[in-house]
Amino acid sequence: MPRGLLLSVCLFLLIPQAWSAEQIRLANGEWAPYLSEKLPHAGYASHIVTEAFKAVGVEVQYEYYPWARAQELVKAGAIDGSLVWSISAEREKFALFSDPVFVDDEVVFYLRAKPLVWQRTEDLSGLVMGIALGSKLGVWEPLVKSGAIRRELTIDVHTGFLQLMARRIDFFPLVKSVGLHLLRNRFPPDVAERITYSSIVTDRREYRLMLSQQLPRSTELIKRFNEGLAKLQSNGKYAKMEKDFYAGRYDH
Repeated sequence: MPRGLLLSVCLFLLIPQAWSAEQIRLANGEWAPYLSEKLPHAGYASHIVTEAFKAVGVEVQYEYYPWARAQELVKAGAIDGSLVWSISAEREKFALFSDPVFVDDEVVFYLRAKPLVWQRTEDLSGLVMGIALGSKLGVWEPLVKSGAIRRELTIDVHTGFLQLMARRIDFFPLVKSVGLHLLRNRFPPDVAERITYSSIVTDRREYRLMLSQQLPRSTELIKRFNEGLAKLQSNGKYAKMEKDFYAGRYDH
């Protein structure tokens, strides 16, 4: 074979490898409108993560698991990582965390027919609080541990609202946008109207990508993800996705 032709063939064989994106497997879950297999771009947070990795040449593959299972997979190094999580002392033992993917406020949802009068979390002592499995207690932890507030675990957010309507719980701390999305999309308007929320922000939470410390490439991938996220924020793509999010375009 002529040398020039041989060189061309070799280059042809190498090009697909050079152009193929590196891949990462991430555990995802159901937490609309941020994460969901059923939503456009798999939800707002998934879209951010996908585009941030894409900006640095990494292709994301999502696999869907219950939250507790996803955390255990990351802990064992059986998957690259998961989205999106808040930092805790326990998780820092087995995971690396990215810069914040998004920030949101936690508020208290309650029945209009059973209004809450309060200014501090301590004012809700003696009541029953709902919390979804896999969620951290956050600012409510001291009151729950002391017994001042009784915790009622719910399977998910939808079930929590059902328990609130059935008066099995008195209030339901929840990320505001998640609660409003669920009320818009899972309940008839006349039913959703029965639930409202306090203007008091109980917690401001940062949600991040977490990668397993068990896998050697995690440190480099976190660095690259942060670079990709910074690119989205500087080129206007992040702002566009955020605008779409608040316009409800990730709802359906």
